Amino acid sequence: MRDDLVLEVKSAKTNRLIKHSDSMEETDAGLIEELIVNYVEHESYHLGSYIELLVKSFSNRLILPSPIFFRGIDISVKVKLTSDQIGPSPCPTDGRYNKSGEKSIYLIDTIDFLYPELNSSIILVQRYNTPLDAMQIADLSPSNKSLCNSLALAFDMAERGMTSSGYVFERELENRGKSRYLVSQLLSSLFKKYGWDGIYIPGVHGEQRRHYHNLTIYGTIVDEWEAWANGPYFLKQKK
Repeated sequence: MRDDLVLEVKSAKTNRLIKHSDSMEETDAGLIEELIVNYVEHESYHLGSYIELLVKSFSNRLILPSPIFFRGIDISVKVKLTSDQIGPSPCPTDGRYNKSGEKSIYLIDTIDFLYPELNSSIILVQRYNTPLDAMQIADLSPSNKSLCNSLALAFDMAERGMTSSGYVFERELENRGKSRYLVSQLLSSLFKKYGWDGIYIPGVHGEQRRHYHNLTIYGTIVDEWEAWANGPYFLKQKK
């Protein structure tokens, strides 16, 4: 008779499988939560040191059969556009994986999920042929079966803005007058530090048996976006 107990949870929204506990092999769920709490409440550097060790040994570069991605904006932003193509924001604001002022562009692989991402039913969409073979994109998707559970746990908590036990650190950060995205930004900053051009992660608005991915690209390579843009933007309305 087996006496081991494993608690694994697959998110219906991201399709990511996370091992939260294992009676035969300790997971880092409790440790990561403790590190996040200390990072938020005491500005401890230990979370960064812990994640850096994981990122330093990470080597799974994204390889996809299709380079097609999309970027969308709400129709109300049309008046601010200066051309018939949609690129990165000229004045980047604070984002989940970029700090204010940092060059970045957020893309998506499934066009219909732009509606929940933008919380809009009428959007403008730019198609991109993204030269993935010329970039170092970290594959943090559920299809990467070699992704270590600890890194998956860290991103899962960062994406939800709360730990496994329910500590809502994004709200706590805002209450302290800080960016709610500090934990997510810490994760992405470490991938930048080790030479990655971006990250490929599951989207958080997925549905049962229907999911998508976000591609976040950062750094000076973002300046090449016009070479990736495929045609002018187009209008799309939710049916």
